[in-house]
Amino acid sequence: MSTSQVKFDSFDEPTRNQAMAALKVLNANDGHDVKLPVGSSLAQILRRFVQVALDAGGVAYGPLSSDLSPEQAGKILGISRPLVVQRMEDGRLPFHYVGAHRRCSLKDVLELKAVEEKQNQIMHQLYDELDALEPDHKP
Repeated sequence: MSTSQVKFDSFDEPTRNQAMAALKVLNANDGHDVKLPVGSSLAQILRRFVQVALDAGGVAYGPLSSDLSPEQAGKILGISRPLVVQRMEDGRLPFHYVGAHRRCSLKDVLELKAVEEKQNQIMHQLYDELDALEPDHKP
C-alpha cells in the first residue's frame, strides 16, 4: 500500500449542483448502469477519488467534522492509541472532551497525517542523501 497524500477538495456552487444532479440520477437508477453528464470539476474529483481507491486498495470517507476516538484516529494514522493520546497532549492533534473521553475531528487527524508523512518523506530523503555521500556510514 502506498502512502496516502491527503488532499481536501471542496465543492463550489456549480460543482455542488452537478453533484446533486448526478446523485439524483444515481438514486433514480439504483442497481442499473447509468451515464452521468458531469462537468469538468466534478469529473476531476471523481477521477481523483477512483485513483486513490485503486492506489490504496480502498478509501474511507465521512464528514470532516466527524468526532473520532483516539483508537479510531490511531487506525487512520497507523499508530497506537497511546501515541495518539501523546499527540493530543503535546498539542499536535487538537481535541476536546465528550464527558471524560477525548475526541478529535477527522479533518485534524488527516491534517496531522499529511504533516507526519511529509516529515517522514523528508527524513528518508536526507538519509538517502547522507548514504550517497558516505555509503559506509550508517547511523
